[in-house]
Amino acid sequence: MHRTIKYQCARCGRAYDDSSAPPNDGCGGRIDISLDLEAIREVLTREELGHRYGGLWKYFELMPVRQRRSIVTLGEGATPLVRARRLGGMLGLEHLWLKLETMNPSGSFKDRPICVGVTRALEDGADTVAVASSGNAAASMATYAARAGLQAVVFVPEDAPAAKLVHLRTLGGRVFRVRKVKEGVDPTTTLLRAACNDLGWTPTPSFGPFNCFQFEGTKSLGYEIAEQMDWTTPDWILFPTGSGGLMAGTMKGLWEFQQMGLIDDLPRPVVVQPSGCAPIVRAFEEGQDPLDIAPWDSSDTVAGGLADPYPWDGDAALRYLKIGDGTAVTVTDESIRASLTLLAQTEGVFAEPSGVAALAAVDTLISDGTIDPSDTVVVPVTGTGFKDLDTVDMLTPREVLIGPTVDELVRAMGASAGGR
Repeated sequence: MHRTIKYQCARCGRAYDDSSAPPNDGCGGRIDISLDLEAIREVLTREELGHRYGGLWKYFELMPVRQRRSIVTLGEGATPLVRARRLGGMLGLEHLWLKLETMNPSGSFKDRPICVGVTRALEDGADTVAVASSGNAAASMATYAARAGLQAVVFVPEDAPAAKLVHLRTLGGRVFRVRKVKEGVDPTTTLLRAACNDLGWTPTPSFGPFNCFQFEGTKSLGYEIAEQMDWTTPDWILFPTGSGGLMAGTMKGLWEFQQMGLIDDLPRPVVVQPSGCAPIVRAFEEGQDPLDIAPWDSSDTVAGGLADPYPWDGDAALRYLKIGDGTAVTVTDESIRASLTLLAQTEGVFAEPSGVAALAAVDTLISDGTIDPSDTVVVPVTGTGFKDLDTVDMLTPREVLIGPTVDELVRAMGASAGGR
């Protein structure tokens, strides 16, 4: 089918067509992408989608990619949506569901946007893709760059954890630690912008204002939730939030399905940020201008993946909070740590602190009456615990060394039982 795609910058208003749209236009705003949903709804019916193989690319018509043969994929998407009965019972929720994004190829939801960004970069003739990140976005970009045969360049903070960089180097990424020279200015994104401008590289971080194409990939999370819930939607989706792209992209996908007549209602979204770095929550509470969100003055949180003092997609997050009649809350590091071990020990899901932050908000939202215990709640678990083993290591008891006898085993079991 022929698709009509409109591109317009959310900040400066400049418009593009599909042949001229760049990843960004340099003004600092995100180029928003609008599809002819009336035309697409004639092709993407419930019946048609039911016949297609699962994964992100079953929604090809809703992605800003021109030809199917361009697709760079490792089977991302189609992640499980599982009922968390034991955890829900402990948290006081009758209907708690977990969307296990830990099952994506590089271990996080970032594979959804990044695979689209890398695909479009390849289609547009790029030979080098670049990212500013030491976490999930960098791992994802290096993964898909390797798959596509592109050079990956990664800019990380000077103090980036060495363990995370091993993954990037193994995938063939050129990794550069970047010194901070001015307080309050992120040296990695500064260099990313300059290098891409001067050297002709394609920026492919998970920030919409740097790459408008990849932002669209996150929509698939919303599409899948609707399909997996038999074309109904939950009452709430709780999003662990850093820059705002996960929440905004997922809600855009659900909004598109609503416009196409595939679902009737939108779920109410909740932005959940750590109290040590919560610029979107503050902007929501204070009614700040979405295009002028005040940056947070620090990034002190155990949930390193959510430590985004400048929320690049905060404007879109605030927009979908309004559209979905949602809310925004903060959670403490203590509650995030508790949620990590509780999730693992009740449902067998091993996640990093950033991936479980939204679960930490459940108790507050029930206590203040925002969420009713009978409501249906979906929480995306966004990143595997293998991304941050140091934190997990500090939260769990030490191993016990024993001899190969049952007597020693029984004594050790008795001694360790109290520490469980």
